[in-house]
Amino acid sequence: MTKIRQLTLYFLIFAVTCTFITPVGAQQLPKKNSNVRVLIEVDDYKLSKYEPKKGAYLGAYVYQDTLINGDMKKFNELTGKKHASFFIYVGYGSPFPQKWIDQLKEVGAAAHIAFEPNNGLDQVKDDQYLRNFARKLKESGIPVFLRFASEMNGDWTAYSGDPKKYIEKWRLVHDVMEEEAPNVMMVWTVFTFPQSNILAYYPGDEYVDWVGVNIYNVVYHNNNIKLKADHEDPLELLNYVYDTFSERKPIQISEFGATHYTITDGKYYVDFAIEKITRMYNGLKTKYPRVKSIFYFDVNNLINAPSGRRINNYAITDDERILKTYSNLISDPYFLSDVGPNLEGTVNKEFMVVKDGILVLNGKTFVSSSVLKKYMKAKVFWDSQNNKLTLLKEGNTITFDIKSYKDIANGKKGAFILNGNSYFPLTEVAPQIGYEVKWDGKEKLIKVSLSS
Repeated sequence: MTKIRQLTLYFLIFAVTCTFITPVGAQQLPKKNSNVRVLIEVDDYKLSKYEPKKGAYLGAYVYQDTLINGDMKKFNELTGKKHASFFIYVGYGSPFPQKWIDQLKEVGAAAHIAFEPNNGLDQVKDDQYLRNFARKLKESGIPVFLRFASEMNGDWTAYSGDPKKYIEKWRLVHDVMEEEAPNVMMVWTVFTFPQSNILAYYPGDEYVDWVGVNIYNVVYHNNNIKLKADHEDPLELLNYVYDTFSERKPIQISEFGATHYTITDGKYYVDFAIEKITRMYNGLKTKYPRVKSIFYFDVNNLINAPSGRRINNYAITDDERILKTYSNLISDPYFLSDVGPNLEGTVNKEFMVVKDGILVLNGKTFVSSSVLKKYMKAKVFWDSQNNKLTLLKEGNTITFDIKSYKDIANGKKGAFILNGNSYFPLTEVAPQIGYEVKWDGKEKLIKVSLSS
C-alpha cells in the first residue's frame, strides 16, 4: 500500500480510452501481421444457462435426412459418437412436437427447436398456445435451446423488416419461457449476411442466453454461377458475430453446412466440403473457444428444401469420405456428447478475443493500457516529468522508458504513447503480471493465458 501511495504522489494517472486508432505510419506494418488474432484469458466470466466450462456441445439436424429416415440413433452410430443435441423446425402455431421430443429422450439428447413465426410477428402473443408450448417444454425434462425467429436479418423471413416489433415479440416469448420453462435457453440467431442490420434486432443481454449464427459454405451464392463463393473461410464467416458478442454470451453455430454437389454447375465438390468442414471443426478448438455448441446441417437440399432452394447437397451420410472426415473430427473429446449440468452464474476462466488496442510492429506485439486494464486487471501510470510509464498489478511494478512511435517501429525497446493511448510490449509485460504468451504462426494466433 505504501509503494502505491508513493507512486500516486509522483505519477499522474494516465487517461485511457478503449478505442483503437490506426496510427500514422501504419503502412510500415508488415502486411502479414494484419490478421493476427489475440486471445486473452480472464478469470471472472460468469457462465450462461447450460454453458459448458470448456468444449462445444455436438449437435446436428438429421430430421430430413432421407438416407437414415431422420433416425438420430442411426446418425450417432454412423458418425461413431453420441450427439448432445438435435434440432427441428417448428412453425409458430404448429402443434407441439411431442413425438420428436420422446425420440430425443430415447437417445439422451437435448432439444434445439427453431421456432419460426412464418405468418409474421403479429401472431406471437402471450396466449394459451404459447403458454401451453412453454409448459410442455418444461414437462420434457430436458434442456431446450429455443431458437426463436432466427435469420431475422435476412429479407427472406416473414419476421424481418421491423426491428422494434421483433424485439417486442422476442422479449414477450422470453418472459413467458422464463416464467413457465426454466430449462429453456433463448438462442438469438442471425444469418451470416447481411451484417449491417444485425445489431438493430438484438433484444438485449438480459433477454438472450446464447447468441447464434447460421453459416453455409457454398461454391456459388444464390445459384448464380457469376457469384463464386468457394474462397470463403467458414471461420471468417463466423468472425462478425463472434467478435461482437462472445465476450458476454456463449456462441452457438446453430446451423453449419458445406455443399458437396450443386445444381448451379452440376458438379461434385467433395474435396471442397471436406476442406470447409475440417477448417470449421478444427478452428473452433484453437481460435474460437467461446463457441460452445455447433449443429451440422445433414440434409440433401436437392430433395428436401422448398421449391426454389433445391440447389445444394449438404448431407454427410451419402458420401463415405465426408462421413469419415466428420467422424474423425468430432471424435475429439472437445466436442461434448451431453448438455449440462446447468452451471449458470459460475465463475469460469475463458479466453476472450481482443480486437482493439493491439499493434504489431515488425513482428512484435504491443497492447494498450485499456487492454491491460480491462482484461489483465493492471493499472497504468504516466510519469511525464521523467518520461516513463509504470504498470502495477498485485504488488508488481514494471517501469518502461517512453519512446517515440518511430523509435519503436525502428526496433528500440520501451513503451510508447500514440494518439492518446499508451502501448506496452506484450512479451515483456505478460510474464511479470502472471501470464504466459504463446504464438501459433500457422493460425496467426497469440494466446495469452493465466500462469498456472
